[in-house]
Amino acid sequence: MSFSGRTIANSFKEILKIGSGNTGITTSLQVVKDGAGNQSALYVSDDQIKIQPENDDTTTLVDIKDKDGDTKFVIDSTNDYVKALGHQVNTNIQDFYLVSSALEPSSTDQWTALGVGGGGRTHSAADVYGGTGGTPSTSFTIATTADDMVCHYFYVPFNITIDSVHVWFGANGATGDDVKFSVMSYDVVTTAGSTSGDLSSGVENCASASAIAGAGYEQAYYQSLTVSTANVDSGKIIMGFVAQDGTSSDLSIRLQLVYHLRG
Repeated sequence: MSFSGRTIANSFKEILKIGSGNTGITTSLQVVKDGAGNQSALYVSDDQIKIQPENDDTTTLVDIKDKDGDTKFVIDSTNDYVKALGHQVNTNIQDFYLVSSALEPSSTDQWTALGVGGGGRTHSAADVYGGTGGTPSTSFTIATTADDMVCHYFYVPFNITIDSVHVWFGANGATGDDVKFSVMSYDVVTTAGSTSGDLSSGVENCASASAIAGAGYEQAYYQSLTVSTANVDSGKIIMGFVAQDGTSSDLSIRLQLVYHLRG
């Protein structure tokens, strides 16, 4: 008997086999081996298929391509993600915003919190300020301002990784100011009591690489923020902030935070 023109003795290692005892495919998952007994990453039964690396994790555990060789679906067991069409399959977007006439900083370069989603910061809510430092304040204590604070909170229920942050803003006056943005994450007190909702241990996750020199309402402005600390653990609060170096114009802002879930 021969195999591709060779004897079995010279080609048996190329033959794939399942199990032992001549049982073939059964109801239980069995690893697929070569003729020398080396295990593959593939397990099969009569109803299931499992893929599990035998020795090392890999960035392309599964890689499905089109006829042109372009990857359409990939499972990465080294970095623990799944991508479809080049995007994390669990990608999400959180919006932060502020409408024109809502920004009323008490001083120049005052960090002012942006609202979250469809119920965010408008001119009908009070400002939440984060100081005038290089980054927004790293803690907030609620005294009589719970109703003002919560509309600026994005509570993170899962571990996430921030992929990118994109900002558009426009001024309502002919003269503009220099504008910069920041995204912060905080520990938050969730137990009922007088400190519930207080924020601490703030970390700047994303920031403007440089301030945008706004010239006024004749154009809209775009900026992609620099992500410095991408991972945010579950149970934290994320807030977006804006600061401008004057009061020449009120601003309308849309900040879009793109993130994916992680283990």
